[in-house]
Amino acid sequence: MTVVLALDVGTSTVKAAVVADGRVEEVAEHPLALSHPGDGQVEQHPDDWWAAVVESVQRLGTVRSRRVDVIALTGQMQDLIPLDRNGVAVRPAMLYADTRAVAEHAALVDSLGTAWAQVVGALPDATNVAAKWRWLARVEPGATARTHRIVVGAHGAVARRLTGRAATDPTTAATTGLYDLHQGTWWVPVCTAGAPEVPSLPVPDIVSPTEVMGTCGADAARMLGVEPGTPVVLASGDAVATTLGVVGERFDTPYAYVGTSGWVAVATPAPRPGDGVIVLPGLGTDHWVSAGPLLAAGAVLDWARSSLLGGIDHQHLDRLAAGVCAAAEGVLLWPHLDGVRTPEPDPHATGVLLGARRSTSSAVVAAAALEGVAHALRAIADTVAPHTSDLAVCGGASRSDLLAQVLADVTGRTVHRVADEHAAVRGAAVCAHRAVGAAPIAPAERLATFAPRPEQRRAHERLAPAYDALPGALASIFSSLADVRAPRRPSTSASADDHEGETSP
Repeated sequence: MTVVLALDVGTSTVKAAVVADGRVEEVAEHPLALSHPGDGQVEQHPDDWWAAVVESVQRLGTVRSRRVDVIALTGQMQDLIPLDRNGVAVRPAMLYADTRAVAEHAALVDSLGTAWAQVVGALPDATNVAAKWRWLARVEPGATARTHRIVVGAHGAVARRLTGRAATDPTTAATTGLYDLHQGTWWVPVCTAGAPEVPSLPVPDIVSPTEVMGTCGADAARMLGVEPGTPVVLASGDAVATTLGVVGERFDTPYAYVGTSGWVAVATPAPRPGDGVIVLPGLGTDHWVSAGPLLAAGAVLDWARSSLLGGIDHQHLDRLAAGVCAAAEGVLLWPHLDGVRTPEPDPHATGVLLGARRSTSSAVVAAAALEGVAHALRAIADTVAPHTSDLAVCGGASRSDLLAQVLADVTGRTVHRVADEHAAVRGAAVCAHRAVGAAPIAPAERLATFAPRPEQRRAHERLAPAYDALPGALASIFSSLADVRAPRRPSTSASADDHEGETSP
């Protein structure tokens, strides 16, 4: 039996788990707080991550009662974490959601041109690590001067505490805007942009998620209650780790995550790019993950319940929509309340209810909301995993039998609800098993299966072309509506009364 101590260093919690031959035997969590010291600034301190790891592991009775064979880490990605020569953080980490470096990002775009997007896979936004580093050099030059190495993921910072080595996995590296997706190395022009005024980025080692990156030092081992010298594996960042925890190492086995937001992801032996698709390196040069995000999934159902259906609860929504097929009524809800990323990116897209008539009942509206989310997932699945016949589904909203059934009807795929509660730590354990030569871990357990219903399937096949035509038909309208919503700038001569009642988004 292989016993893995798996650590998931997230944004809101640190999770520690004992995973024995792929079975999650015990879990402990510790909450984390975010700091917002200024506009657009999102920070956490690496010392808090380590304290949360220690607290969580010490609550695991299993660690004290049996030998841990390997420690595996995953966690949040795309952070800037500057460390001094002793591995101590010189300031709080600037997290993936930190948007303070807008001006610095614009300067990078100007200096690097189109080559940047071509090398890293897509043009980064202002959250990229290079822009954050330039901001730090400009505003806190003392911090960059004290920095000996950086790490770019929270689990990398914890791994540094465990092993003394500053490193990152390829998945996390690929989120930073610094990684050459084709060569599998750091891209020198972006790491040295702005030199000598801006110090070159002291990037960490890139290590395979399926190799032992070091061993646990004596002090860290004592604090965690493990043996000194225990192998440490820097597993893939949380996005790929979650995929591994759900589908294991299988290729072309897509899954849909349906929470407040959502995505469809699939592992493939070669990169599979597409419009709005995020492509990340996985376990090696022959393992990649393509993911298409859905910015609003369960959030659409929440909006429909509260804004369209009088504040009903989730169970009432399902009861109302059961036995109704909005597609058969010629009614559809375009669910992109927060814009579209995949398959046709449009940040201005909004929700649209089409086909409603005076005879349209609240039950049809409820069904249209469920079907709209399912059609959005269908469009993404057809982009990242075309010609597949099965679709795993997980996430909080997927616990609705009706939603899972509707997803089968809409996609024409057999839908399998799978266990996902601890997917990321299971994914970290998948990497650890490879690293120490243990047996592969099976995909997540199937909890229920839903086959397409023929009558409903035919209705959705007729509706799908209308749904898929909406981006092209409404793009200019979405843009015009965005202009209407944009706050107007008052002239210097306007009086206060001229702008009474105006609100900004």
